[in-house]
Amino acid sequence: MSYLSGLTYDSLTSATSSSSTGSTTTSSDDTTSTYETYMTLLLTQLQNQDPTDPEDTSEITSQLVSFQQLELSEQNNALLSDLSTSLLALQGVVDDSAAQAYLGTDIVAIGDTAPYEDGEAEWYFVLEDDAQSVTLQVSDDDGNVVYETTTTGAEGSNNFVWDGVTSDGTTVTSGTYTLSVSATDDDGNAVSSEILMTGTVSAIDLTGDEAVLYVNGVDVGMSDVQGTKTVS
Repeated sequence: MSYLSGLTYDSLTSATSSSSTGSTTTSSDDTTSTYETYMTLLLTQLQNQDPTDPEDTSEITSQLVSFQQLELSEQNNALLSDLSTSLLALQGVVDDSAAQAYLGTDIVAIGDTAPYEDGEAEWYFVLEDDAQSVTLQVSDDDGNVVYETTTTGAEGSNNFVWDGVTSDGTTVTSGTYTLSVSATDDDGNAVSSEILMTGTVSAIDLTGDEAVLYVNGVDVGMSDVQGTKTVS
């Protein structure tokens, strides 16, 4: 009589899973335990079989191979999971190091708000096409327009530096200011634009999921940084 009669992969896996009730057992442990059970039963059968009528162990051997492949697959999955975790941790270290490298540097980043520092506030406006008329408005923290001018713009990046002098002739002392851009071409059609701010990184916050650079009152996420500004 075969000790393995009626035993299948599903039945042994189910039995092993049931025996782990009340304790925490990983799927890899279950697989290993079931694999060892099969090995024990196979060896017992071989030791007690009738020499004149040996058991056909081909099916059991096939099951053992399947278990071994499953165990190897789960081990590989665990290794890949550990590798993924390590890579994420490494990426965090790289990002933090990159953020620290910006400290004290003039950066260019996506954003329409820039600090007024060292007697000026500076932006870049990037036009999708040449513009015959570009209206630039600078607003304070309360949303009040304090300065407005009209100029032209070429396709691509255009620099705008505001000296802090308002439309009524007064000069601001400090704070952060927001730029808005409205551009049209020769035919009066609107030209799309994107605004970039620039300023010096004075501090860094590495406590969140993404490093945040502080640019004299303006918070800039690392993902918004486009590069550094070359000071001539």
